[in-house]
Amino acid sequence: MSTHFDGLVDKKTLKVLKVFLNNEKEYYHITQISKLTKVPLATTFRIIHSLHKNLFLEQKTISKLKIYKLKQNRKTKFFKKNI
Repeated sequence: MSTHFDGLVDKKTLKVLKVFLNNEKEYYHITQISKLTKVPLATTFRIIHSLHKNLFLEQKTISKLKIYKLKQNRKTKFFKKNI
């Protein structure tokens, strides 16, 4: 799992981001991401919140359920190209 970002970006954050980068059109709930990446749920929550805040993810709310998908912008295109 060696990338150009080793040492710059936390490994758990990269795991979470890679799920979205590999499935750009899919929406995921935080628990799904936690299970797929084997990153603890609380850590996944913090990572998702940070990625959403920094415009890497878009959020969709259905009733009380929040799901996330990769946002299509320059940041995500850069990561997609370089990871």
